[in-house]
Order: sequence, then structure tokens, then C-alpha cells
Amino acid sequence: MSKLKAESIKQAIVKTSVINLFARGFGYLKYLSIAVLLGFNYQTDAFFMAFSLLSIFLIFADVFDSIGVPQLVFARTKGEEDFKKLAGLFLTFTTILAFGLTFLALISIPYISHIAVGFDQKTKESTELNLLLLLPYLFFSFFFHHFGAVLRSIRAFTPYFIGEFIFSFFSFLLTALGLYLFPSGLVLPISLSLSQSIATSYMVFVGREYLHFSFFIDQRLKEMLKHFVLLSALYGVFHLFIVVDKAFASMLVEKGVSALTYGSMLAFVLGSIVKLPLMSITVLAETKARIETINKFAKFSLLISLPTTLFLFFFPHIPVEILFGHGKFTKMDGSLTATALKYYSLSLFFSLFWGVLYRAFQVLGWLRPVFFVAIVGVMINGLANYVFVLVLKLGVAGICLGTFVAYVFISLISYLLLYSREKMLSGFSNTS
Repeated sequence: MSKLKAESIKQAIVKTSVINLFARGFGYLKYLSIAVLLGFNYQTDAFFMAFSLLSIFLIFADVFDSIGVPQLVFARTKGEEDFKKLAGLFLTFTTILAFGLTFLALISIPYISHIAVGFDQKTKESTELNLLLLLPYLFFSFFFHHFGAVLRSIRAFTPYFIGEFIFSFFSFLLTALGLYLFPSGLVLPISLSLSQSIATSYMVFVGREYLHFSFFIDQRLKEMLKHFVLLSALYGVFHLFIVVDKAFASMLVEKGVSALTYGSMLAFVLGSIVKLPLMSITVLAETKARIETINKFAKFSLLISLPTTLFLFFFPHIPVEILFGHGKFTKMDGSLTATALKYYSLSLFFSLFWGVLYRAFQVLGWLRPVFFVAIVGVMINGLANYVFVLVLKLGVAGICLGTFVAYVFISLISYLLLYSREKMLSGFSNTS
């Protein structure tokens, strides 16, 4: 049996909440150190653009949260031998993906950097250098996610969150110390890659009992691969929202990409704290994603998001000035960030609700419809950005409004699809 001690949910909530609170705190301090010690400039634009572009390759690691944990939990119920066998299979695929996608990212650098269509040559070259320096971060992230999935599947929640804390702490420490000694934008990708390597080393050490490879083919593997492809496509669409926004932001004034990054972080911080979509999947699974359950989550999402949206929309300068208005963070930096925060806040409810909706599709195993809805949503986001930014010249606000329009569309269409499906199935059951 595993040497790692399984934790109850009650035990884990108390310990991990404290750890997660400190991790979030160091995450904020990292962004504060960037604002104070470096400010916004073409280097920060290049870094945040590069990080967004690299996230495209990380969608396969994110899928572990949706496929890895449930499958490993099911395997554990069959016995330790079956669990280790499946964990070894996942590690085999993780290793293939890590090497394959890191190499693909490397050879793609000269091409994907052109997505930032508005960058001048200096900023574009800086983006390419950031992409290169972020490759270790990409590589180690796959193994971090893998061992994270293994640890959570055996209820070793605290070690997993300690791993996240280690990454957050070293990311802050190396960023702040690096910028203090060498005020260069290159500190940002280097510190991120080093932090991920340190955190991953810890995760591998803690989960070393499951550090082995295996390979087999059965019906379960075929089903997992099918879901892996569909969920990877769906997660990829989510990342395209971010990439589309950053691509249009590259056409704005210098600092636009950085301001959008900070504005988005503040606008959606409620979601990262509450984690409503992650909690909803259990209840949705228990009720088979009934509309009644979805409606309850919609009401709760509105209840917690409306006061926040009202405050951020009418007083966006207050949190920006309090949290980042120091050091090299200029008035222009603050003005651009406050504008992004103001208009991104309009999407807060829909971002929470959309997270619940697509997990309802996942519970029902009805992924193709929501995938196409998300694809159309990306197209609407791009079209709205074109109108708001290039035609109406609304700048940073236009990009945020484009995101709002897209979120409204995918949320309403997804809800109508789920509502129609339930009514149709209810009608069939009544007639029979």
C-alpha cells in the first residue's frame, strides 16, 4: 500500500486552505514586485505575451485534472497493483508529451511570435527570447501536473498544495531578488522556469513511490484517449480566448498587454478564491447535471459576483492604486490597468457560470456540442475585438468588452442546449 497518508476532506480543507492562502499571497507579491521594481514596458509586454502563447502547449497538462484524477481514483478502488499500473501508464504519456511538445514549442517560436501582430521588431524579438527561456517551465509543468494528479487521487492533498506553495514562494523570491539585482525583463521567464523545476523536484520526490513506467492497451485506455482528445480541444479553445485578446492588445500602445494581464488577474480573482466550477462538478455528477442544479449555481454565482462587479466597475482605481501603485508603476500603468479591470469585471458572473456549464457537459459526456459553442465563441471574441478595437478605437476597454460579448454568447447558448436536452429527455420519458 502507499506510504503516503490519505487525508479526509475535513482534514485537508483546514491544512490546505492555510497553505493555499500563503501561496496566493506570494503570488500577489510576485506581481507587486514586477510592478514596483520594473513597471510596465515592452519587456513585460513581451513576457506576458510569451507566457500566453506558451500556455497553448500546456492544455494537455491541464487535462490531467479532468481525466487523470477520476481514472486513478477508480483504479485505486480495484487495488494498489492496478493503481500503480495506471499511474505508470500516465507517466509514460506524460514523458512523451513533455519531450514532444517542448520540442514542438521550440521549433514553433519563430512562427507563433507573429501572433503578436502589433509588436515592433524589438518587442517581437524579446517575445521570442522569453519563449525560449520559458521552455524549461513548460517541460517541468507536465511532470508537476502528473504527480499532482497522483497525489490527489490517493487523497494526499497537503503534499500537493505544498508543491504549489513551493512554486509560488520561489517564483516570488527569485523574481523580486532578480529584479532588485538585475532590473531586466529576462528575470521573469528565468525565475518562472527555475521555480517550476524546484517545485517539480519536490513533487517527484514525494511521489517517488509511483516513479515508474508502464504501457498497455485496453478498452479503458481507448476511452481515456477519446476523452483526452475532446477535452484537449475544449481546453485549447479556452486558451484561444486569452491569445486573441493578447494579439489585439499588441496593436495598442506599449504596456497594453501588461495592463490586460493585471486587470484580468484582479477582475477574476474571486473565481480563483471561490473555485466554484471545481466544487460544482461533484454536485452536478450527483444530480446528473439537472437544470435545477445549474440554476442554483447560477443564482449563487450572481450573488457573489454582483457586488464585486459593481465595486470594480465604479471604483477600479482603488484596488489598482492600493495593490500596485508604488515604485516604477506609473500613472499610465495604473490608468490602463484600471480600465482593463473596470470592463473585465463585467464578465465575472459569466466566467463563473460558464465554468459550471461546461462541467455539466463534461458530466453528461456531451462534449462535442460545447466544443463547437466554444469555437464560435472564439470567433465572436475575435470579431468583437476587431469592431471595438480597430473600428470604434476603444483601446483596452474594447478588448475587455469583446471578452464580455463572447462570454455572454457561450453561456447563454450552452444553457439553452442543456435546458433543451433535459426537456426533450423529459418528454421522451413521459411519452414512454
